[in-house]
Amino acid sequence: MNSKKGKEIILPNEQVPHLLLIFALGVTLFYSLWWFDFSNVQSWTLYSLLFIGEIYHIWQAVGYMYTIRAPKKYTAEILPASFSPKVDLFITVCGEPVEIVEKTLTAAMTIDYQNYQVFLLNDGFVAKKENWQEIEELAKRYKAKVITRLTPGGAKAGNINNALRQTNAPFIAFFDADHIPKKDFLNKTLAYFQDHKMALVQTPQYYRNKDQNHLTSSAWEQQELFFGPICQGKNKDNATFWCGTNAVIKREALDAVGGLLENTVTEDFLVSLYLHQKGYKSIYVPEILSEGLAPQDLKSYVSQQYRWARGCLDLIFNHNPIFKKGLTGAQKIHYLYSSSYYLNGIIVAVNALIPIYVLMTGVSPIKENVNNFMVYFFPFIFTTIYILMKSTQFKITFNAIQMSISSTFVFIIAAVSTLLNIKTKFKVTSKMEESGNYLIYAIPHIAYILITIFAVTFAVTKQGITPSVATNASWSFFNIVFFFGFIRVAYPWQTLTVPLKSKINNLYAQTIDFIKTKKQTVYQINFLTGRHNQK
Repeated sequence: MNSKKGKEIILPNEQVPHLLLIFALGVTLFYSLWWFDFSNVQSWTLYSLLFIGEIYHIWQAVGYMYTIRAPKKYTAEILPASFSPKVDLFITVCGEPVEIVEKTLTAAMTIDYQNYQVFLLNDGFVAKKENWQEIEELAKRYKAKVITRLTPGGAKAGNINNALRQTNAPFIAFFDADHIPKKDFLNKTLAYFQDHKMALVQTPQYYRNKDQNHLTSSAWEQQELFFGPICQGKNKDNATFWCGTNAVIKREALDAVGGLLENTVTEDFLVSLYLHQKGYKSIYVPEILSEGLAPQDLKSYVSQQYRWARGCLDLIFNHNPIFKKGLTGAQKIHYLYSSSYYLNGIIVAVNALIPIYVLMTGVSPIKENVNNFMVYFFPFIFTTIYILMKSTQFKITFNAIQMSISSTFVFIIAAVSTLLNIKTKFKVTSKMEESGNYLIYAIPHIAYILITIFAVTFAVTKQGITPSVATNASWSFFNIVFFFGFIRVAYPWQTLTVPLKSKINNLYAQTIDFIKTKKQTVYQINFLTGRHNQK
């Protein structure tokens, strides 16, 4: 989504007509029929891989339609004067720059609500951060309370659990160190807790630096899709989950599920699952009530995407909602749909490698009848894209999709780590831009480009330009376009072009000076020649 085109779609999105969704389901079913026609098979191994991938794509398409169907209309609740419970406001800190923490603390101290206390949850000491004492001094300067943990364990979840044991307000507001709350945050969120079953109120994660560079812009566009139609669609099924920051949770509910799990990197996601199991309610408020920072370089972006992928895949493999009692059928679908998104890395990699294999071996997964396949495929892909566009008020951009697909290899590493139960250390996303060479994260993408060039050259040399070669070469180059997202932000390419532009400008200036000098010389010769002739 491109916020430059108008207001962010965080606010209530445009509803997709039911007839269009029914039509799209019909088109999806029609497309699936082609894959179940096994007379198309030429190589069962390759076909099976593609078949699994297309079932996944169909699941994601149908899951999105299910999510956005008839979104619950958002009506802001008004906080009555008679309801003013005490709130503990937690700001989790783990080595973030003091100036960033100070901005968040300053805003938190001036929220338009009387009955609350601000706590800085300082994890800098146990994480061996150099500025942990500065955070304590910052808290004293602003007369906020600071809880500096002395015993390590559990990363962010451990930090929060430690603070929970030392506080007692019935409600807790959570903010990451860089997320600056607005004055009306508590007034806009606490009103929903008049419902005694309400356990969680989540608000969007807005990036105030979204226009800083291509990466921050793309990261925000991805967030806007999630916090736009997807989160809004979860409200009707009581399936909103905690996103770690910019949220308020009832302490009683948090105690009922045993606090935060400390053996996962996305404790918020699992806490939500257990809250819903206990029959508690949650709601998403689609108003920007705080502003944070997007990852500003590829290293930070990769760290963030890996952490999210690892946590969501951990839910599928180790806490699968299908087998959880207490969840409604709709809640199980929402949890599976959201978490299974990160399986996309494996699917994209398989779909990217099969054309290469076909080019190199000549073995095709299907019999050559491209025209027949397109009759089924085109209606499906165009309808799916149109629904995505319609639900986002036609603000979806290529950048968000490109960066998502470029993250393929990050998602694969996360999937393998989850399956092998490799322990992952929680890493706080850097809040400062670290310019430099991050091409190491784009090595798989660059390798794919080189392999594609070799495979196409090999196939053309050996087979000529056949329909099979042309089709698979096209798919390979199509994949390169999407993989180029990481390459684009992996290196400060402008540092290479600036000297070149400077040289071109200097050459141009020298050329102009030479021409001017030449003209002046010619003029002087003509002038002297004319005077000589007059004599």
